[in-house]
This record gives sequence, structure tokens and C-alpha cells, in this order.
Amino acid sequence: MKVAFYLSGEHPSLPKAEVKAVLESFNVGFRTHLDLESLLVLELDYPPGSLIEKVADRLAYTRSIGRFLAVLDPSDFPTGLKRIRPPSVGRRFRATAIRVRGCCRELRRVEVEREVGGWILRGNPHTKVDLTHPESEVVVVMTSGLLVFYLREVEVDRTSFKIKEVAARPFVHPASMRPTLARAMVNLARTREGDLVLDPFLGVGGIALEVLSIGARLIGADISEKMVIEAKNNLIAYGFLEGFELIVGDALSLELDRKVDRIVTDPPYGRMSVAVGRSPEGLVRDFVGRAPTYLKGGGWMVISVPKDHLDEGVFGESGFDVVEYFDVREHRSLTRRVWVTRLRE
Repeated sequence: MKVAFYLSGEHPSLPKAEVKAVLESFNVGFRTHLDLESLLVLELDYPPGSLIEKVADRLAYTRSIGRFLAVLDPSDFPTGLKRIRPPSVGRRFRATAIRVRGCCRELRRVEVEREVGGWILRGNPHTKVDLTHPESEVVVVMTSGLLVFYLREVEVDRTSFKIKEVAARPFVHPASMRPTLARAMVNLARTREGDLVLDPFLGVGGIALEVLSIGARLIGADISEKMVIEAKNNLIAYGFLEGFELIVGDALSLELDRKVDRIVTDPPYGRMSVAVGRSPEGLVRDFVGRAPTYLKGGGWMVISVPKDHLDEGVFGESGFDVVEYFDVREHRSLTRRVWVTRLRE
């Protein structure tokens, strides 16, 4: 079955990698059918059923998911619709056209929606258009010079990230990571429900919130007792009363009673690292060298640092393979590099 993922467009490649990582965490095989701007179509190894809803609950950078129907060149629209069998829809439906970055300007969105609506009505004579409360929705994404059609099955609820925005938390820190990026990092680590995840640079608990939100367990550590207290209060404020252990301790000398399945972390970049007697670059390099003592063989580590603080050689020397990395611009003076790595067996 081919499934379309309409992405947020906040980064050119990270949202696509997040989708694939979540599918891997559910042990779902897939092949790429279309890889377009803000849109990914994957052929899954088996019909997803309720899996789609589970995947949607995990994703941070996806807007909606649905069954792929067809792809047309704009020059073949609307004539090409005659060659495509309309999907079965409910008693009420609507057609929605989305334009990505000015694509297909020769086509007006309202005209696309009208033509697609007529196409659906011809195949479903007992249905009618309902723009307000449709039972079904056919989406046409105009992107990368193509028109891609899918039957929307799940609208991803991103409101949970809004209520966890940095400014909305009871305890905040100016360097805290946005919840969408924190969730994506947890997902890029292929984290599964029940996994034990270590965040050795806990801060006020931004990554910790996302670890617990997907049903994984957490060990969080920070050298600052004040940070640990504030992180605990943040977790409690969002309803998490168990499933975590918080430690006051140095990330380079933690004494854990077992190895963890994943490490997901965002080390301090400035004054905090200097305050404990290390440069930001030295701190993260030393931590990468120490990380294998905390992580199971074959486990994943996702770490975010300023783009010039680490290189692939540092990971290789410590026993990690770099799978991919993403540069995420935060503001003029900071571009984060999110490294996705895996410890060799």
C-alpha cells in the first residue's frame, strides 16, 4: 500500500527522515515511491490499518497522512483524471488543493478543487460536497512540478507541541529546544515504547517531556541541582509522575546500574559548559567518547550541537557510525547540527 505524508516544510529533509525513522521503530518495511518538496510517498510492506494513527501520534513535522491515489503532470490536468478511478468516499466529502512554494501557478486552486470534486462525484453518485463537515477528503498537493492526490486518513494533531512550547512551561531556560525538534530527535533515535532513554544534559526537561510522551522511560541527568528540580517540576506539570529517574551528576562520570537503549541529548553550548570548567567543544567531544559506556551495542544516539563543534571523525573514533545529520538554523548566531548515530555492536 502506498501512503502519502504531507510534511510541514519546516526543513527540507528532517521531516522525511523522521517519518522513516518512526516506521523503522515500528518494524515496518518501506520503499520510497515519491520524494518531493514537503511530500513523501512510501510503499509499505503491509496494509497499515491502525498503524497510521500510531505513526501520526509520534510525528512532529507531518501535517496529514493518507492513501496515495495518483500523480499527474499539470499539463495533463484535468484530462488525466479520466484515466484514474475515483476513490470510494463517504456521504459527504470535500476536495482540497495545496500549493507548495508557488508550484503550478498556471492552475488555480479553486479550479483544481472543482475538477477533482466533479471527478469524485462521477464515481460516487450518491455523495455530496460538504466543505465544513466532510466524512472524506481528497487532497491534491501541487509540489515539485507535479499534482499528487491522496485520500486523507489522519490529520496530525500538532496542538500538543504548542502547549509544551518553551514559554508555556512552568520553568523555562533561554536555551531550551523547541518541542517539535525535541520530538523529532527522539524519533530519529528510533525510540520504541518502553525503551530506556538517557538525556545526560537534562536542562529543564524539554527532551525528557518528549521521551515520556511517546511511552519510553527516561534517565535524566544534569550537573545543576536547580535544573534537575525545575525539570522534575516541568514533568509533573505535564502529568508525568512516573517512568523517569532524575540524577544530579556530571555527564562524563555518571554511575548507571544498566546500559540504556538510546541517548538523546542537547548539551549546553555556552556559559553552563564554561562554568563547569570545559569549553563547549571540549565538553561535547569528551561526552561522545564517554557515551559508549552508557549505551547498549547497536543503540542509537542523537545529539544536537552547534554545527562546528563535532565532525564525523569524533564519532568514528568512539565506535559510532554516523547515519545522517541535519543543520537546523535557530537564529543568526546559532545553527544546530543534529547528528544521528549508532553504536557499533
